[in-house]
Amino acid sequence: MWTPVLGVLKAGKPNDQKRRMKISLKFTLSLVSLLSAPSVQPGNLAYYADFDTSQWSVSASVFACTISQSIPRFGEAVFYRQAGEPILFHLEALQSDMAEGRALMTSVPPSWRQNLREQDIGYVDVVRSNRPVSLNETQTRVILAEIFKGMMPTLTRRTWYSDQDSVQVAVSPVNFLAAYRSYQSCAQNLLPVNFGQIERSTVFWNAGQMELDAQDRAMLDDIILYVQADSSIYSIQINGFTDTAGASRDNLENSRLRAFAVHEYLVNHGIEEDILETRYFGETAEYLIVPNERTAEDRARNRRVTLLLRRR
Repeated sequence: MWTPVLGVLKAGKPNDQKRRMKISLKFTLSLVSLLSAPSVQPGNLAYYADFDTSQWSVSASVFACTISQSIPRFGEAVFYRQAGEPILFHLEALQSDMAEGRALMTSVPPSWRQNLREQDIGYVDVVRSNRPVSLNETQTRVILAEIFKGMMPTLTRRTWYSDQDSVQVAVSPVNFLAAYRSYQSCAQNLLPVNFGQIERSTVFWNAGQMELDAQDRAMLDDIILYVQADSSIYSIQINGFTDTAGASRDNLENSRLRAFAVHEYLVNHGIEEDILETRYFGETAEYLIVPNERTAEDRARNRRVTLLLRRR
């Protein structure tokens, strides 16, 4: 009788050798899968990628970077960084059995690193949706740190249909480092801002100020970089407003000069003039943020040029 040993086959007939090779291969794959499995308690639904199926994919653009791992029968574990934002983690479920509430997050050593101890990390919120778990920046950094250590961040939460059963979702560290290096290359090329951050922007002006200062130019530079990268932007509406101090005619002229200071800065730095729509309203009452100005702060809020970006 032959006992399978990894990498060893005893001499025999060709057909016997082929049969033994198949048995040895099946045994090897089964052992590898067991090595990558987190400890699972009876009654738990466990979802994780086996050692031999753990793959991370990277999606890269100047707008966002994504690292994701497919978790068989569950969905995906996703690290996502949008331009102008920190990296964040979430789970995307094909159909989540997790009950709404709080899930325990633990750091579990894979079976081949039993010298390490399982540790509780904390609790995270769970909602009933196809994105049951979304972590903040701090929680995301904790998960990343555990993956870098070779640990398996694992979330455990009872099912919505039974207090006796639990769902356990583990993220495998296998093959993560290579994907993370690709992510870092993507992150270095992200734009400084995303559309949501600049869609509605405001330049505020000091009393008597008619030229853009360094802070104003830095904000407009970010808008310029974004617009030049996003071909779906088809319009930038620029509107000038003032406070109610001084003569109405002077205020109308001041709002015009400030609005066109922004207009000209954009054009001089590569924005096509035909997508700009520039208007000015002076101290028109319906556009005042603070209708009844009583303080210098009230007036400062009303002295502004707004930009509204539209995209297809």
